[in-house]
Amino acid sequence: MSLRARQSGVPGIPLPRREGPGEGRPALRENDGCPCRFACAGNPSPSPSLLVRGASRRALVVTLAVFVVAAPAAADPPDWENPAVLQRNRLPARATFWPFDSVDAARDGGRDDSPYVQSLNGSWQFHWSPRPEERPVDFYRDDFDATAWATIPVPSSWELQGYGTPIYVSAGYPFRIDPPRVTSTPLQRFTAFAERNPVGSYRRTFTVPTNWQGRRVVLHFAGVESALYVWVNGQRVGYSQGSRTPAEFDVTAMLRDGENTLAVEVYRWSDGSYLEDQDMWRLSGIFRDVLLVATPRARIRDLAVRTELDDQYRDAELIIEPQLAGDGDANWEGWQVEAQLFDAAGQSVLAEPLSHDADPIANADYRASLLVERTPQRGLPQFGWLRTTVANPRKWTAETPHLYRLVLALRDASGEVVEAVGCDVGFRAIEIRGGRLLVNGEPVKLRGVNRHEHDPAGGHAISRERMEQDLRLLKQANVNAVRTSHYPNDPYWYQLCDRWGMYVLDEANIETHGLRGRLANEPSWAAAFLDRTIRMAQRDKNHPSVIMWSLGNESGYGPNFAATAAWLRQFDPTRPIHYEGAQGDPRDPDAVDVVSRFYPRVAEDYLNPPPPDDATAATAAERPENARWERLLDLAHNPADDRPVLASEYAHAMGNALGNLAEYWQEIDAEPRLLGGFIWDWSDQALYRTLPDGRRVLCYGGDFGDEPNHGAFCLNGIVTAERELTPKYWEVKAAYAPVDWWIVTDDFPFANVHIRSRLSHGDLNQFVLRWRLEHDGQTIQHGESPIAATAPGAACAISIPLQDLAPLTPDDDFFLRVSLHLAESTPWAEAGHEVASVQQPLFLFDDLDDPYPVEPLPSSDIRLVEQADSYQLQGAGWSAAFDRQTAALTSLRSGGRELMARVPANEAGPQLQAWRAPTDNDRGFGGWLAESWRTAGLDRLEHQLDSFAAEQVDSATIRLRATGVSRAATGQFATRTVWTVRGDGSLACRVRIEPTGALPPLPRLGVRMQLAGDLEQLTWLGHGPHENYCDRMLAAQRGFWRSTVPQQYVPYLRPQETGNKSGVEWLTLCDTDGRGVLVVDDSGWLDASALHFTAEDLTAARHAWELQPRGATVLSLDTAQCGLGNSSCGPGVLSAYAVPVGSDELHFTLIPIGPNDRPAEMARDHRRRYGDHHHD
Repeated sequence: MSLRARQSGVPGIPLPRREGPGEGRPALRENDGCPCRFACAGNPSPSPSLLVRGASRRALVVTLAVFVVAAPAAADPPDWENPAVLQRNRLPARATFWPFDSVDAARDGGRDDSPYVQSLNGSWQFHWSPRPEERPVDFYRDDFDATAWATIPVPSSWELQGYGTPIYVSAGYPFRIDPPRVTSTPLQRFTAFAERNPVGSYRRTFTVPTNWQGRRVVLHFAGVESALYVWVNGQRVGYSQGSRTPAEFDVTAMLRDGENTLAVEVYRWSDGSYLEDQDMWRLSGIFRDVLLVATPRARIRDLAVRTELDDQYRDAELIIEPQLAGDGDANWEGWQVEAQLFDAAGQSVLAEPLSHDADPIANADYRASLLVERTPQRGLPQFGWLRTTVANPRKWTAETPHLYRLVLALRDASGEVVEAVGCDVGFRAIEIRGGRLLVNGEPVKLRGVNRHEHDPAGGHAISRERMEQDLRLLKQANVNAVRTSHYPNDPYWYQLCDRWGMYVLDEANIETHGLRGRLANEPSWAAAFLDRTIRMAQRDKNHPSVIMWSLGNESGYGPNFAATAAWLRQFDPTRPIHYEGAQGDPRDPDAVDVVSRFYPRVAEDYLNPPPPDDATAATAAERPENARWERLLDLAHNPADDRPVLASEYAHAMGNALGNLAEYWQEIDAEPRLLGGFIWDWSDQALYRTLPDGRRVLCYGGDFGDEPNHGAFCLNGIVTAERELTPKYWEVKAAYAPVDWWIVTDDFPFANVHIRSRLSHGDLNQFVLRWRLEHDGQTIQHGESPIAATAPGAACAISIPLQDLAPLTPDDDFFLRVSLHLAESTPWAEAGHEVASVQQPLFLFDDLDDPYPVEPLPSSDIRLVEQADSYQLQGAGWSAAFDRQTAALTSLRSGGRELMARVPANEAGPQLQAWRAPTDNDRGFGGWLAESWRTAGLDRLEHQLDSFAAEQVDSATIRLRATGVSRAATGQFATRTVWTVRGDGSLACRVRIEPTGALPPLPRLGVRMQLAGDLEQLTWLGHGPHENYCDRMLAAQRGFWRSTVPQQYVPYLRPQETGNKSGVEWLTLCDTDGRGVLVVDDSGWLDASALHFTAEDLTAARHAWELQPRGATVLSLDTAQCGLGNSSCGPGVLSAYAVPVGSDELHFTLIPIGPNDRPAEMARDHRRRYGDHHHD
């Protein structure tokens, strides 16, 4: 049954209509008005839909029965260690909107345009105390002298301003686990031993604008970690915890003319910290905006908007639920609530404004006759005081984010606007039907990313510019969905997602990872679970981008989650509910609407650790990787469950990672019930630290002396903490591209480009197609073509006319590159932005029977000189030397310069290499793969030369033969190397490798040599332009590429294997004058890299900024390199991408080149002349 059908006609729960302190009635006493009888000052934030006042509030009495607990003992703990106290005097949660004086101003203005919003961001006086008992207790007093205090920017995380210690913990708590207490004595090594719940004391002054006279003033904290007390002018205002949703307080009665004093006391940890055990840096302070908001006494307290589409998804019902509030003696007679809807051009959509008497809206709680009228069944009020049908509005989706502007105005009896507020509205319908998620009736795949709010300088304080940068880069990477892992984000993020187009999985600020499901099953924590869920939903209910609610993350399951799910389902029947943690409960179909799993696998055969020595035959036969992670297709094919299947975390992108993303999307696209997934995660969570030498560097867990810590596990981004793009980013962009396409060239001289849309709502005619034909890296033809209207899921074809290519030779390298570009500018990219591309070689002369003739090189003599320690080879304009003790090529001179590095002979190479600097995946989940390589001794091979001899074959040919062995701890590699050196200066090398012994699957197999350090100009024919590996190739296009050696190094903050290029046919390394060496693969395609670091250099370093480049260019040539996988958290390397232990050969040729040489032609001519015969 579809979600929409199941919920149609179900009445909603009304939003609160009466207020807490300062809302026109006396402040509630402790235990007043709260069904769980907690000392929460009449907390209306677990919504008056939970406050049982007569027949109108009985909907959830059964659910709430679990919340009734015994009253606290006489000696109450402090509020911040008492789960019964969630707030004191905090106002009820509400949607995000701001007051204006007129309809036009509310239509056109945002928060910063309102004359009734004053920012208190900026410089505050600040004092930090390592323990609560050391805090300045009376700092809030009006006469307190804080002139000696330092200042701190607000918003900020105070640890990044020099106060206390940032702590990175992935799972578990940085203090002693003793809920609800956070100050119990931890281990002495813990940071919290000395910093026992630090307290930040903030002070500042402000002046209320004169035009606010007679208005109600609210103090708004958008986000504070973890708990706060507030005073104004020495008077205590209130308390709040729950760091990721706003805390608002009515301070009207405490204000005075002129200067006012605001004091805020922030506790680093509270009992609420047990619900905030997310995989992130544990930071503290006022990290989001602080505002003063002035409203009229009679005002719009809240606003809820829903849209419903008809069965044809054409016309829409606009349903508006305003809430009004005023002083206790407010007279609403003659007042009106008026709603107007405007399109993107600011034009009115409705024939006339919607209008309703204000009196019944404001007084609905007190008029039983009205309640009876509005509650036809079971006392459940109907949703929506104002409603109308909108004929065929433009629909909102992430691909087509069409928005309207709703303005709600409150008019007094004379018709004057007392207050106007604005809200963006997107007409859309979310359903689950037939195992699919539908948006406006069309199935959608979520091509998603998990995103933490993180900035390397600001910590949890994220600027609007950073949010815009993030969404811009996400949209440019073809991402269409973001999970707010694992808490509600800054309100501006949702506004951007509404306007730019991004689906949001909105997640409650609940994670108890270190306690598993304990708190989800404890009644004393039920109100806290509900409070966080309700505050999220109340704040974000009007955002069209929010398409699904998530109950939290990694907190087990129990009645408290059942209660939050039940509340959400009644409060908002228009959105499905998600929670990965529900999977272990047999009742989870009643709680959640999607099957959600972390890190599922996409195949049956992965590399697996060997069974332990004491394993039985049965346990030895188990496949650990297959057993640990559920199979994605098995979940989708489960006949007992028809819900969509979502990988809410997958493709753990730690370090050099993101292997087999292509395989995931082959399955997701092919299987209707597979909804998609959210990559973990968006950006590295690294923080800046200044070293003693003044350098500002990025750091990870433990670098600040923080204990406990989980090291580099915070470095999981597809972009760096500074938002630099990594090769992982381009792989995501390719995997999430809005099209599938292929090129057919069997109708030469036409190339036919076939394009299939992967869009759900947009048309392909929003793009233009550009193409270019390249030869040896030069564009020889190019063009552009519009794309005809092509509906979502449909296909089209475009024919590209190629001109006559004669007199080019039959085996010349042609590459046709085709790309899609935005036809018009968007908020996130300019017109012409490249959305997707594909490049493939063109074989244009396959019908020729005879190979293209090549002229033989003129014969040139070569001379062999045997010396005691070397073989010296001398040709016309070049020379070479081989060390007789190691068989290393120690010198290669051409054009008057040395091409080899000046290093000891035993480092020069070519030397067998079977080790790579372990990636985070190689180390991941027990580190068995990297450990198996170390155990085998692949990182410390001992090389022994058994024989080495040279012979003059003829006047133009010298052959050198070497045999040897490279010994590991559990096996060895026998090598037989043959060099064929010709008078034309080419040095052809064939290496035969025979491994024996008990060796694991290898990280790589090949050779390494060290060339002169200034040979940094790199060109190659192969896959590029960025780093690529056998299981991360979607974005790697085959072609002719140029770069430099320094650019080959990808600065993963924890150094590891980097810079590989797959499918290399040839490469050159030259100095800036064009002198250097051409390397031609003689037997197929190589994996190659050129760096200023060895694998051992990368292995030894803990941070990228510790590395010192060598004065050599380290060239690695491999027959193969192991795939990357995802096993830092998830399935590892697929067996298809492993490097099995077995005999192999490597064939390549070194050719000195000069500035006038053309390497592409030289490589082709070399292959035509010699093929693979010159090694024999």
